[in-house]
Amino acid sequence: MDKKSADDNHSSWNRRSFIKSLPAALGLPYILTNTGEAKGRPQNSDQPLDEKPISAKKLLKKVPRPILPSRPDLIEMYDKCWVLGLKNSDLGTEENGFVDWFIDEGFDERIFQWDTCFALAWAKYSQGGLPNIESLDNFYNAQNPDGAIDGVIGAGGENTHSKDAINFTRNPLFAWSEYEYYQVTGDTSRIERVLPILTDYSRWVRKHRRRANGHFYWSGLSSGMDNSPRTKARAFYPPWGFVDYNANMALSAWHMIRLARLINDRETEEEFQKLHSELKTLINRDMWSEEDQFYWDIDRDGSFLKTKTVASFWPLWGRVAEEKHVEGLVKHLNDPKSFNRPHRVPTTAADEEAYHPEGYYWQGSVWAPTNHMIVKGLEANGQHKLAREIVQNHINIQSIVYRDQKTVYENYSPEYMRPGQPWSRSDFVGWSADGPIAQLIEHYIGIKLDVPNNKVRWDLLTIEEVGLENLQLGDATLSLKASKREAPDDPVELTLKTDKAYTLELHTDYNTYLKRITPGTHTLTFQNENNS
Repeated sequence: MDKKSADDNHSSWNRRSFIKSLPAALGLPYILTNTGEAKGRPQNSDQPLDEKPISAKKLLKKVPRPILPSRPDLIEMYDKCWVLGLKNSDLGTEENGFVDWFIDEGFDERIFQWDTCFALAWAKYSQGGLPNIESLDNFYNAQNPDGAIDGVIGAGGENTHSKDAINFTRNPLFAWSEYEYYQVTGDTSRIERVLPILTDYSRWVRKHRRRANGHFYWSGLSSGMDNSPRTKARAFYPPWGFVDYNANMALSAWHMIRLARLINDRETEEEFQKLHSELKTLINRDMWSEEDQFYWDIDRDGSFLKTKTVASFWPLWGRVAEEKHVEGLVKHLNDPKSFNRPHRVPTTAADEEAYHPEGYYWQGSVWAPTNHMIVKGLEANGQHKLAREIVQNHINIQSIVYRDQKTVYENYSPEYMRPGQPWSRSDFVGWSADGPIAQLIEHYIGIKLDVPNNKVRWDLLTIEEVGLENLQLGDATLSLKASKREAPDDPVELTLKTDKAYTLELHTDYNTYLKRITPGTHTLTFQNENNS
């Protein structure tokens, strides 16, 4: 079989194929449970859409345009991901009660919680060209009366699991998505409606997925890392306490605090402040190993279950890691024996016995959601250069694969310049556009929007000519370009265009500048000497 045929054969294997294969491997029947407990509420218009309201050509004119003259390959992949995002978006129907038009992960007829949230990480830059945060309403509308939300909603708008099923809960990322949407739009109109939904959801999880010792538990399927060597796909134990679920709940609490502040809801703010504080204590007291400089899952007796995977990096993003924890985790990320492989970051460390250099799904493959989690966690802890190094490595390899295949994949091999084997779906946008779109904008180019404060932060950590055109900051349209430099300590020359005033916060290799940018076109020079 030639390489292309082999790749085509492998790409036909995907997550659904893998999930179907699990019960057979375990001697169990394959069942997709349909409990019918919850149904989507009516459509958000009297007449559902019968076609998508934008063409690919018009979409590409609406979204921000990267300025990267030295990297036409990244521009081509960026554009392709937008086109695939449009293709993979879906329309609600009267039967399923989904919203008229929503971002879909493009996996199958169901919708998945963490897939949708990570897809919104790039879709938030569509600037009205694609559906956005309303995609989450498909999950909110299917909320059970007791607050529970199934992590997978069926094609008819129904729960696909019973609430006591091992894989009912999924990564609680709704609050993060809502807050990110607020950051790039300034829109607070959803928060008063959404906050009680997310509060009830969190309370259900705390009541039904928490051990007596305070730690949260789920399964391999629940965590999204289906066949990870740290867990069983269809069992709540082992581990007894899951570091990623704990940190996910801390991450959710951190964003719930900020959402509550926006509408002056002191009671909710205090509830989640308490939860975040509890989880920070639990994670750092019970799951951190001073000897290993790493977080571990724990067993019934509190002993460490030492299987080294990316699950242990979630505390960075959950804002529970302190300085010593950050330093230890960074060492592991930079260690070529474990996580610093040719394609960063493998989901199972290379020095684990179960590590598979071809990927083998979650036994080594590089995945967009876990990479995005690590990058966001590093950013939250001031590790901007390492975050950019990982992004640069990831999208460069995605681009190499794209050059040959003209698409992006569900996951990638950590050792070879190709999709993960034997399971990796092509055209997966979905979350695999996080690198070519969101990380390209936020970390490779380095531009981040803060619409509520009318501010743009630019972490300019490259000497290439880079920038963005047609970028919306509220009702302002911006263009930002940094000229090419010969060396990192050369002066930084920016060309900026805007039709409304805003504040630019510029972070270079050595200095930070705060500058008020008035309407018009400006060429500004910033000195960039190393003063250390």
